Amino acid sequence: MFKNVSATFSIQGEPIQVHAVSTGAVAVKTKFRESRKKGWRAQLDFLLDKTFTEWMPIWVWIIEHPEGIFIIDTGENTRVNSPEYFKSSGMFSNWINTTQFRFQVSRADEIDQQLIRLGIDKSIVHAVVLTHLHLDHVDGLYHFPETRIVVHRREWEKPYGNLPKLYPYWLQPDLITLDTSYKTFSQAQFLTKAKDLIAVHTPGHTYGHMSVLLKTDTCHILFAGDICYYEEQVTHQRFSGINVTYKGAESSYANIRALAQQEPLIFLPSHDANAGERLAGHAFLNFDRG
Repeated sequence: MFKNVSATFSIQGEPIQVHAVSTGAVAVKTKFRESRKKGWRAQLDFLLDKTFTEWMPIWVWIIEHPEGIFIIDTGENTRVNSPEYFKSSGMFSNWINTTQFRFQVSRADEIDQQLIRLGIDKSIVHAVVLTHLHLDHVDGLYHFPETRIVVHRREWEKPYGNLPKLYPYWLQPDLITLDTSYKTFSQAQFLTKAKDLIAVHTPGHTYGHMSVLLKTDTCHILFAGDICYYEEQVTHQRFSGINVTYKGAESSYANIRALAQQEPLIFLPSHDANAGERLAGHAFLNFDRG
C-alpha cells in the first residue's frame, strides 16, 4: 500500500543507507489524529467521532550505520488483524483497540520479511530503539529475541496506553536515561560512539516518548515517532487528539522548530504518508510549505 524507500546519506564522507519500510497500515478516528481540544475533551471528542482517517503507514526506519544496523520501532504483526488479539489486555483495552482503530497487516509487511528483502540478516542488528511503547511500535519485537532493545527509562516506568500483556515474555529492555543535551534538546543521550545517533526527549504523545536524531554530513534526520501524524502539524502548530501532556507536546514542537531553524532537518513521523518521499528527496522541514 505504501512504497518502501531507501536513501543514501554520508557520515564523515562514508555513504550510509536509511530505509523506510511500512509494516502495514492503520486508520484512526479523524479527531484522534487532530483535534482543537485538549485533555479529556479531546479524548471524548475522538471517542464520539464516527469518521476514520484514510489508511496511514506504520513506518519502521532502518539505519545502516558504520557502528551497526539500528532499527527505529518495529511496527505491526498480523495477529493485530484478529478480533481476539486484545482480549488478554482487558475489556476496556479490547473495546478501544477494536473500535477506535483499524489495521491492515500482511505477513509480508512484518519487519523480519522486510529485512529479508533488504538483504539484512536480523541476527546482526545492533539495536532496536523504541520511540515509545504503543502497540504499533512494539508489535514486531518478537522477531528480535536476541537483540538489544533500547527504551527511555521514563517511558518504561511511566507508560501511557501500552499493552504489556502483548509484549514478548522475554522482553527486558536496556533502559536509558536522557541525561545529557544535544542542540535544542535539554534531555538527550548518544546511541553511538561517534555521537551521531541521538535519542531526544519529545514528550506529548506519552510522558517518556523519545525521538531519534541522525546527524549526517548534510543534515539531521529526525525519526519522530508519534510526536504528530504529519509534518504540517508541526509547521502549523496543530496537535493530535491523544496527547497525554499538551505542555510536553508544545515543548517538543518548539524544540523541533528551533532545530530546523539552525540545521537542515528531515522530519519523519511514523504515520506520515509523505515521510518516505521526503526521505528519498532529502526534503527539509520548511515552515513556508504546506
